[in-house]
Amino acid sequence: MQQNKIASHLPNLVYDMRRFVLYCGWVVENYPLQVYSSALIFSPVRSITRGLFKQEEQRWITSGPAVEDNWNAYTQTLEGHSDSVYSVTFSPDSKLVASGSDDTTVKIWDAATGTYT
Repeated sequence: MQQNKIASHLPNLVYDMRRFVLYCGWVVENYPLQVYSSALIFSPVRSITRGLFKQEEQRWITSGPAVEDNWNAYTQTLEGHSDSVYSVTFSPDSKLVASGSDDTTVKIWDAATGTYT
């Protein structure tokens, strides 16, 4: 019985952890020791991942930032241009995103990971 209850929540947990990694991936990748003091504290209040690691939040943070209750609609911010972006389009299979910028560059992004070539 307990195993069925856990299994029924697994998709929500996986979705939440994916959102956490997409949202905080840069911090985790570049400053892994800062996960507990920055990545978790900036994640939504009702994030399952944040709840699982609540006891790891740093006690010296007495007043945390104002954050949303739940994940918002966007999943990633594509960063890499040095000037304004004026053109964005998806490939026919939606696996790639092309963006054109005033920095006179065009970047091709992997829509799933946010990395560009």
